Amino acid sequence: MIGFSPAHLRRGTPSNFSAGFTLTELLMSAAVLAIAIVSLLGADVWQMTLTEHARNVSWATNDAIRVMEQLRLQNSGAGCATPSAAPPVGFATWDAWLGDTTVSGGGGKSIQPNPLTNELVLPSTTGADPLQLTVSVCWRHRNRTLGGCGWNGTQLIDPGGTVQSPVMLSTWVRCRQ
Repeated sequence: MIGFSPAHLRRGTPSNFSAGFTLTELLMSAAVLAIAIVSLLGADVWQMTLTEHARNVSWATNDAIRVMEQLRLQNSGAGCATPSAAPPVGFATWDAWLGDTTVSGGGGKSIQPNPLTNELVLPSTTGADPLQLTVSVCWRHRNRTLGGCGWNGTQLIDPGGTVQSPVMLSTWVRCRQ
């Protein structure tokens, strides 16, 4: 046996070791890569959820501003004796006015009603002159109700009074000549 002495095996010559990775090393690196990919996908899904929420808050704020602006217009001019938060003529609620796509200023809700999302705009008032006005917006996002409104399985329900919501605008209203 030429060249096969125990001393020769201990020196670690290239003929004794194969080049490449062991199965254990490959499995470990695959596991690390899988964990990294799952973490990145989870962060991406979380970011998309936050983006949707921010968009809905922005749209709800826009709708509350449109209601406030219409209230300002209604309480302007010589015909105003005492401030009022009544919905425009022909509408039972401010939510109905905002949802009507045919009226000026209403033009439809920003958060469109569908089985997953819905929107309810609720002005509430206290006092007489000046009238303290708070416009709250509730909506549904990913089977959660945001704001203090109730949910009956098909639509948002006004609980009455001032509704606590992520989108609430408050002001004082007086008749403006």
